[in-house]
Amino acid sequence: MEHRTVQIKNVSRLVDAGGALMRRAPGMPGMGLVWGETGYGKSTAVAWFVNRMHGVYVRALAVWSPAAMLTTIARELELAPKGSCARIVEACAQKLSETNRPLFIDEADYVIEKKVMTETLRDLHDLTGVPVVLVGMAGIQRAIRARQQLTGRLAQWVEMQPCDLEDARMLADELLDVRVGQALLGRLHERTKGSARLLVVGLSRIEANAKARGMKSIDAGDWKLGDEFFWGDAPKPKSAQKQRSDTSLKVVSHGEGGDGA
Repeated sequence: MEHRTVQIKNVSRLVDAGGALMRRAPGMPGMGLVWGETGYGKSTAVAWFVNRMHGVYVRALAVWSPAAMLTTIARELELAPKGSCARIVEACAQKLSETNRPLFIDEADYVIEKKVMTETLRDLHDLTGVPVVLVGMAGIQRAIRARQQLTGRLAQWVEMQPCDLEDARMLADELLDVRVGQALLGRLHERTKGSARLLVVGLSRIEANAKARGMKSIDAGDWKLGDEFFWGDAPKPKSAQKQRSDTSLKVVSHGEGGDGA
């Protein structure tokens, strides 16, 4: 199996939103929010995009204080953090302005819980004009709406969605050395409930099964009932009512609302 990022729909949504932030007119809001259930490929997509954009990536921790957050950002910018938090903010802002590198804060759920940290990230955005993108779990989009000064600066809201069958086909075609028939792929997709992580695991097992039997293609008729695609459970499906409410646009521009759930 190839180890690379495939541009399924979630990745394309992220690319479109990130590009919009980088190309926005001067003075326009430049913060973004990426969120979704675990397993939908959020971390993989963000890591790939950070590398593509030569961005600054930091992962928030539950034990973070404002000083710890700023120290981590400073080190990623290859700065030696010294002095008060205010001085570190100034140093980070200067370096971000010089390099025009977007800043990504993963596990931002920890940051949103603490107002001073949220406001510090807003300050970095306002002082530099560079995109600041928060990445969190499902539910962060609702928690963040309580921070009105922050939501006014959020121009792009990207919700990671379950992979559809077209995404599954793209993953199979671009990652595997064997051809997976549509019936077997459909069975795997149904079992994963759209989890990108489980799709990749299942495809890897399918490929290994086919190669062990010297097969260049494999379909449902070749897959024994006792064979397992993966171990563990897929994410629980949303209720029918929740699914209906989630049919809104997945990437929402500033001014069109932010809660994509």
